Amino acid sequence: MLFLMTNQSPSEFSNERPTAPLERLLAGYAMLGHSDIERIREGIAGGEIAHGVGALLDDDLRRTPARLIAKGWVARAGVLADGRRQIVGLHLPGDLLTPAEGEGGDMTVWALTEAITIDAGRFWRAVENETAPDSRLGAAWRQIREVERARLVHQIIRLGRLTAYERTAHLFLELHDKQLRAGLTDTGAVQLPITQDVLADSLGLSAVHMNRTLQQLRRDGLIVYRGGQLLLPDLRGLRQAARLSSANEAETR
Repeated sequence: MLFLMTNQSPSEFSNERPTAPLERLLAGYAMLGHSDIERIREGIAGGEIAHGVGALLDDDLRRTPARLIAKGWVARAGVLADGRRQIVGLHLPGDLLTPAEGEGGDMTVWALTEAITIDAGRFWRAVENETAPDSRLGAAWRQIREVERARLVHQIIRLGRLTAYERTAHLFLELHDKQLRAGLTDTGAVQLPITQDVLADSLGLSAVHMNRTLQQLRRDGLIVYRGGQLLLPDLRGLRQAARLSSANEAETR
């Protein structure tokens, strides 16, 4: 589901604040008041850690209930004994990472780009334990959690039933949707500071197959790549390529 953009004026959210993407995400699901915004900012403060490219976050995640991604991209993946991996989550600014996402000998979390995370334990405990039925912040948080669960289901469908061409289009639309909601991009563009190998591991493809698929999407006029930014000149065509149902198409407009 896509709620473009927020119920508040963009001036409510300062791009200087590391919590701004999360504030926008939450405000997309409920009309947040000043007190709600203050709760977010007070609950996510201090404990800032900078992560270099490739740095593992597993130990950092085990020390706190949750960490906010303030900058950069983070991946979560299952790793096989022979080194093969399946990326099951691409996490962007505004996302919260929890210890469960870093536990298990065959699962790991690492920085795909230079990244900064902030201790979000206080905020996490507050919203996870929110019981007031009229809490707008609590309601917005529950909606975000539902969307994240739906994304896991979409990942299973993507890998299990879509062709390489379809699953690539599907992932690009998902990233476009997510970045729009967080105020990280404009309509028709996706910030994509990751390699083709990472895309391949996210989509269960070989590097060669990934490259061929991207070339075909370019030839079909559905994507244009320019210096870390992916342009989507034909969103309707991309939705058709992703085999989205009419209901899904309406939700991602």
